[in-house]
Amino acid sequence: MNTTLTRIPLVVAGCLLAGWSLQAEPAKRSISTVMKDAMKGDTSLHKKVALGKGTDTDAAALLDYYKSLPAETPPEGEATSWQEKTAKLIAAAQAVVDKKPGATEQLQTAGNCKACHNEHKGK
Repeated sequence: MNTTLTRIPLVVAGCLLAGWSLQAEPAKRSISTVMKDAMKGDTSLHKKVALGKGTDTDAAALLDYYKSLPAETPPEGEATSWQEKTAKLIAAAQAVVDKKPGATEQLQTAGNCKACHNEHKGK
């Protein structure tokens, strides 16, 4: 009985820690999924957040999308360039989430489609 009572809190603590560690992992999404779901079109999540029209939930979702990009390999271009561009995108989205002054402008600049596509999109 004593050992059972001692183990229960350990099991509960283990389950809680496992849940937190799983929750901290950003979803893994392909470049194509991020482009289609978060950046494509005039009504995209990126555009909404970058123009200051998105909700806190929108900004957090956009950040989550962007956090999956550095682990992906673009069809063309240098890996260092890809890492720099995705780091700027993540930093800008994080600034919006943190409600820092000038964050939406930073996100607009970091999310320049042509600058990234010219170097990394492929044919």
